[in-house]
This record gives sequence, structure tokens and C-alpha cells, in this order.
Amino acid sequence: CHHWISPIQDSIAPLLEGYQVGLEIGDTDRACFCLVVRSYRLYFMGQPLASIQNELEATVQVMTHLKQDSARLRILILLTTVKRLRGGLDFEAGADDKIMDS
Repeated sequence: CHHWISPIQDSIAPLLEGYQVGLEIGDTDRACFCLVVRSYRLYFMGQPLASIQNELEATVQVMTHLKQDSARLRILILLTTVKRLRGGLDFEAGADDKIMDS
């Protein structure tokens, strides 16, 4: 399912399936890659920010549990963006550090 030939919405379910298959076979790198791509596509599709924030916060927990620091950082960057768009973060210096250190 390629987003350049079909609607981006059509890739959401296969990415979740890719995550589940990755976990089943022990390929946590690919599993987490699927979650990262899925998260960004939900954002680009224009899903409600509150819904995206809830999903991202759960995804951060998964990445932490699976010790996928690189994937976790990518999710934290998107989470920071979503929180700022929702007005949940100040633009003060160091605000991002609080999230990145969590």
C-alpha cells in the first residue's frame, strides 16, 4: 500500500499489522518503525490532535518498554509538536528538554 498511488488512510491498518507481526517474530526495530510511520501519517492525515496526542503518549511507553530510543525520539518530536499546537507547551527555552527527558 503506497501513499503515492492510494490514499494515505489505506496505509494505517497495514502499518499497525506490520507492528504486530514485527513483535510476533521478534523484530522490534521494524515493529517500531511501523509505529513511527503510522504516527506521522495520522498527523499528516489531519486526525484530531487530542486523539494523536493520546496515541503518541501510549507509543512513547511502548518505545521505552522495547528500548527503542531512536524511534522514541522521533515520536517525542511529533508529540512536542502536537502539544504545542494544542497550546499545551510554552515556547520558553527549555520546554522541549522536559519532554525529551521524560
